[in-house]
Amino acid sequence: MTAETEILLESGTNELEVLVFTLGDNRYGVNVAKVREAIRPVPLTSIPESHPSAIGAFQLRDTVTTLIDLHKFFELKHEPPEYESRRIIVTEFNQIRIAFLVDTVEQIYRVSWESISPVPSIGTTESPVTSVCTIRDNMVLMIDFERIVFDITGHDLFDVKVEESERSAERNNTRILLAEDSSLMRSLITKNLTRAGYTNYEAVEDGSLAWNTLKQQAAGQLAEPFSVVITDIEMPQLDGLALTKRIKESPQLGNLPVVVFSSLVSPDNAKKIEQVKADGQITKPELRNLVDLLDKLIAESTNAAPQIATTEQILALA
Repeated sequence: MTAETEILLESGTNELEVLVFTLGDNRYGVNVAKVREAIRPVPLTSIPESHPSAIGAFQLRDTVTTLIDLHKFFELKHEPPEYESRRIIVTEFNQIRIAFLVDTVEQIYRVSWESISPVPSIGTTESPVTSVCTIRDNMVLMIDFERIVFDITGHDLFDVKVEESERSAERNNTRILLAEDSSLMRSLITKNLTRAGYTNYEAVEDGSLAWNTLKQQAAGQLAEPFSVVITDIEMPQLDGLALTKRIKESPQLGNLPVVVFSSLVSPDNAKKIEQVKADGQITKPELRNLVDLLDKLIAESTNAAPQIATTEQILALA
């Protein structure tokens, strides 16, 4: 089974394809866009002094890939099947190729982001289970593989130590709306924006919350309108591509610069982002370039007063 065999989803439809797999009695899911392929177990080479869940590495088509045993990572009490009868999901995101050992691979399902609900954070530790969706009347727990890699590496891959800037006062006049469902990524992005002087921002957990706020801006109801939007792609309720499409199709918001921020690095993903008419796109490993991109887009944006929507136009935004 390979992700390449699936039909490419149209941009801005607020849909995704989920590869469902099992660990013990539970069903889990991952966005197919991050999956390279699912394979049978292969011979492994052990990695000295590695994380306990990193059980080895293997070579697949000239690429050496680390294998993470999700049973070990989650410390599940359920005894896993024999290695030879399990399955390996090979993923690629944030310019990293990494594989995950699961019990079984079920199949790929197409679902709407509206059917996916976020899982509230409990305590100070963010769970790798970020959201829940129902497929064929059964609960599927959506796994944040990026969070797993972050926990295993033991250091911050995306905190790029942006230096404090002399342009802080100028940048502080720019109001930024950030839509990102991961509390980890929200913290990293806002911390680096603050270091650069972009301290006037509002961060929300998903695209629907961002859209509700922007509808108020379109209606002239915000005392301080936003100057730019930064959005992740994968978010419950309303994903970043659908959010961007709505913004760009709005007569009142169409000139608002939108930066799409994603862990997926591929020509197909870049094409989707272009199709919804985003003003800029950046991958998570390139966080260091975000401030420069914001400076460029804001300098290019017009200073014309925003249009005030009519009642009919406001209703059309709903």
